[in-house]
Amino acid sequence: MQRFTIHESKVITKALPGRKHKMVVRPDNMGTKNMCAGVAVFPGNAHAPSHVHEKEEEILYVLEGEGNMYFEGKPERIKGGTFMFVPKGVEHSLEATTDKDLKVFYVFSPSVVQGSYDNGK
Repeated sequence: MQRFTIHESKVITKALPGRKHKMVVRPDNMGTKNMCAGVAVFPGNAHAPSHVHEKEEEILYVLEGEGNMYFEGKPERIKGGTFMFVPKGVEHSLEATTDKDLKVFYVFSPSVVQGSYDNGK
């Protein structure tokens, strides 16, 4: 039976470099064909390593916290309510700049395997 709703508490958190990651909507649990979505939490006062998605575009939305989103090494201030777009092939990273965790919602298109893009770049 096709599933159309799911609560994030039903998905296991995966530890990735510099963040905790929950890919909530995926091809294997919701049957998506062209996208995936979830939430990621970046610890307060920490900067996650930069990485590149070679084939995927990404949209992020800040749910909680404040920080910087780095595009090709250049920071842009972000806070709750900020949307970000990352084109394929663009190096990027997130940094929480307060003691509070930075929580973001994200969507990839096409879908991606969690952490497959963490290449240390």
